[in-house]
Amino acid sequence: MTEDDLDDLEFDTLRTGDHISAARRLSELAEAVSGGVSRANVLLRAGEQWQHAGDHEAAAALYRAALEDGGETYGDPRAYLADALFKLGRDADARALVARIDADAPRDPEVYRAVAEVLYEQGDAAGCHEWATRGADVVLAVRGSGGAAEDAALAEDSLEALLRLRYRARVDLGRPEDDYDAMLDDLLKNA
Repeated sequence: MTEDDLDDLEFDTLRTGDHISAARRLSELAEAVSGGVSRANVLLRAGEQWQHAGDHEAAAALYRAALEDGGETYGDPRAYLADALFKLGRDADARALVARIDADAPRDPEVYRAVAEVLYEQGDAAGCHEWATRGADVVLAVRGSGGAAEDAALAEDSLEALLRLRYRARVDLGRPEDDYDAMLDDLLKNA
């Protein structure tokens, strides 16, 4: 099993819309995973498919399993779990997870993007604005550090999404334009 195999399965699911079958297949694959993919990563993907299918309880269970597994995943499974918990009406539990992610001071801008999206969906424009701003700052720090080219490229991929989220939240909050908006304008002009 490779990441490409998982991507193909998810691409087929986008075409068919059959998220339940994909979730079941990914759950089965997680139990027999081998090769270059971690079990936790497959569990996280299965949880996402349940989430798309509207079964937030099943999604939450798989996100918890990914966390318990502890294997390598993209992003932070806690952000996905927080989303499922919000959808289940368990706001206090979801906010506690967001606080734990915050306490860990992640260095992956995609974690900030995921949390910002979850908070925006919950109507928390101020929280979204804060998380998107901090995520953009992580990207700028990576850009300024002269670190590995691969890390810089991944961080840059997150920047536009973070700045777009931040812009929407800023507009909702009625705050004036600032340097981050100018940065977004520059990105869009150069795209």
